[in-house]
Amino acid sequence: MKSWMICVLLASLSVWSMAEPNHGGHKKGGLFKWADTDKNGSISMEEHQAATQKMADKRHQRFIALDVDGDGSVTKDEASKMHNKKHGKRKDKTAEH
Repeated sequence: MKSWMICVLLASLSVWSMAEPNHGGHKKGGLFKWADTDKNGSISMEEHQAATQKMADKRHQRFIALDVDGDGSVTKDEASKMHNKKHGKRKDKTAEH
């Protein structure tokens, strides 16, 4: 069960990072345009490698941010807290009343 949750977390981080190069926008061709650094309408192997490295770096930074206690692993609690923080949710609903 723990391995499954980690896989889901990592997959969601990967999807999240793919949206980031376009600052979260969903414009048609946004990721392609972002990777096509010389703007010639095609992505070379070098551009592809650079883009995937940038995405990997962003995923790594997100993992570090999720690993609040710095122990090299992300617990469900750490992931939940980050998710709630990102989406403005609070566990304590009584504060709203």
